This record gives sequence, structure tokens and C-alpha cells, in this order.
Amino acid sequence: MMNILISNDDGYMAMGLKALDTILSEAGHRISVAAPDSEQSGKSHSFTITGRMRAVEYAPGHYHFSGTPVDCIIYSHRCSLFHEMPDIVISGINHGYNLSTDIIYSGTCAAARQAALYGMKAIAVSLESGAPSYMFGAAAEFIRDNLPSFAAAIPEYSFMNVNIPASFKGEWRLSGIGISSYSDTIIIAEDNGTEKILAMADSEITRGGDAGDYPVDSDVCSSGMASVSIVKCFPEIDERGMGLLS
Repeated sequence: MMNILISNDDGYMAMGLKALDTILSEAGHRISVAAPDSEQSGKSHSFTITGRMRAVEYAPGHYHFSGTPVDCIIYSHRCSLFHEMPDIVISGINHGYNLSTDIIYSGTCAAARQAALYGMKAIAVSLESGAPSYMFGAAAEFIRDNLPSFAAAIPEYSFMNVNIPASFKGEWRLSGIGISSYSDTIIIAEDNGTEKILAMADSEITRGGDAGDYPVDSDVCSSGMASVSIVKCFPEIDERGMGLLS
């Protein structure tokens, strides 16, 4: 059995986190939680440098934090809040996909990335937005059933990104990372002269791209299968531009 730390970016009361906690506990794993005390979606890899962090133990070994998903990993790890190092960190189950370019923005993926930077195995798990509530249990069971092989496949300084469609029937496929393009509509909601209040009125998304030797993650999910990708933590140079400058 594994010592598992669960985090997320939807907050410690989120249905996805509770599903993982329940299913993995029932399987005999030792579960700890370090999750935000409120919604933190889209916070990417932001973390708190100044000020203080509040950590509240709401159940034995289960803490909610006043910061971001990355704060939950940094502060719980660096202050030895838990007595044992986790064998693996699982971030999720997020309420909505974290496909393609969304990996950059995702607090769910950022918590997994930070854990990987500390040398821990880490998996980010997301479920398609609008999926029926029982699918959180099905997604958690999928992680439970594949946890040993998934953990063994994650290299150092990388994390696994799993996305599960609402129509999921248990099949999954190794996937490359595509591109998500957003057409955001920003409006001036209030105009008070020198002060203007801006708001996002609409956002349309187009997914696609070329993932090389692997099918694009969004295409895999559209087919009804879960996408499973191994994502490197560190930025890499672009040889195309480097060659032009040499």
C-alpha cells in the first residue's frame, strides 16, 4: 500500500478530491490531504513568498491551506507537516479538463509539477466538465486500478497528466500534448472615467495541433478514452531559434 498525498485547485471540499480520498482509502492506502481552502483554478504555478500561510487540520492528516495549490505542496513539504514523505502525490480530480495548453494555466497540474520538482512521483487527474457526479468515483477507481503501473512509469522531474471524458468506459491511450486556443471577449463592464472595470464576457476554445508520434490528448478524450501523458517539469530551449542565432 502507498502513502498518498492528495491536493487540488478546486478546494478541499471539492467532489473530485473527496472521491479520490474515499476510493483510495478503501483500497488500503494511507491518505493525507494538502489542498486550498477555496477555489484556486487558473493559478498556474503561483505561490506565496511574503506573509504567512494558514494550515487547518479539518480531519486527521487532512489540511486546508490559505494559499495556492503550489503553496499546499511547498509549505506542507518544507515544514514537515506530515510525518512521512508521500510515495506519490495525486492532484485532482479536477472539475474540468486540463488538456493541451491548459497544462500551463492549471493549478491542478502545477501542484503535481511542484511535487515532481521535489523528486516525488506525481499525477494530475481531471474529469470533463459537466460529467455526472458518479463519474468522479469511476475516475478515482481508474486511478486506483492503474496506480502501481502509472507510478512506475513516471520518470524523475516529470509528472503524469490524466484527462477522463464523461463518456469514459475504462480505455485509455498514451497521448501527446496539443494546443488550446482561446478567443476571449473582454468588455468594459463599468466606465467611471479614469477607472474602468473589465470583465470576461465569453471565451471560446479550439483544440488541436500536432503531437508528433502520439495522438493529441484532446482527440483521445473526444474518442471516449482517457488521455495519459508524461509531462516534463523544466522548460526546454527551442532549437529552431537557437540555430538562427548561432
